[in-house]
Amino acid sequence: MINLASLSFYFDVIEDRIRLIGNLDNGQQRVDFWLTRRLVLKLLDASPKLVQQTSEKISKTPLEHQSAMAQFEHDSAKQSQSVRQESNLEHHDFKASLLRRLDISFQKGQYRLSFYVDNQEEVFGFSVLTRQEMHQILHWMHKGCLQLDWGVSASLFDISEQAPMRLQ
Repeated sequence: MINLASLSFYFDVIEDRIRLIGNLDNGQQRVDFWLTRRLVLKLLDASPKLVQQTSEKISKTPLEHQSAMAQFEHDSAKQSQSVRQESNLEHHDFKASLLRRLDISFQKGQYRLSFYVDNQEEVFGFSVLTRQEMHQILHWMHKGCLQLDWGVSASLFDISEQAPMRLQ
């Protein structure tokens, strides 16, 4: 099982997929995955609930304000990241495996991502992330969906879709 200590994203318009590159330049074994539209949209669809359930701050906020608090937490994480823009993510010599499944668990304040490829039943690789890093990963997946025109809303935590209607 490979520890993916760094994650990089490349949005491939020709393949209509997101290329996730693990351990691009940190001296560990490099691994490339193709993220399909179906997989990414499922992950992004589940992300508001994941963030709400794993954030004490959000879960203690009144229901009608939870999506706004989640968006605030998300925006704060985006602003604090140090992004190194790669003008050319070299990937022509690296074969990418199709990411079949991505499991996300939360324990002791950290997220664990488990990567499953092809037809393998065992975990191929894993990554352990802080809350801030998880928000950054969600941001890059969402950005890829926007860039590839996969029909997602402009906001990952859309207030109108999250807060239920109430009669007073």
